[in-house]
Amino acid sequence: PHTKSLDIASMLVDSATTGEWNLQGLPTDDLSIQNGILTTRASRFPIMVDPQGQGLAWIRNKEAANGAKETSFQDKGFRTALEDCMGFGKPLLLANVENELDPVLDPVLDKAWIRKGKNF
Repeated sequence: PHTKSLDIASMLVDSATTGEWNLQGLPTDDLSIQNGILTTRASRFPIMVDPQGQGLAWIRNKEAANGAKETSFQDKGFRTALEDCMGFGKPLLLANVENELDPVLDPVLDKAWIRKGKNF
């Protein structure tokens, strides 16, 4: 027995959330909604391949209320932004990532940090 019209997206997210994502700039097509689910519910840090820039615009709008910082590996203040975001629990958006990641991100991606006092 199986359900012929099973829609996984409707099981994982409600229409109010998808409506909010659409207002934040995420396109309304099914693939974008599925990518939004993967981005928001992933246990690891999501990596987006976004040639049209729609996902980047959505993440900027979505995380603006949380005080997100945007940086890239070419930015001189990359490490400072990383330390600030890690210290204060703010989201960090790395844009224009090429084939290789900076080794300073290895402990962050492995979630190998140590909590000290009230902050990490």
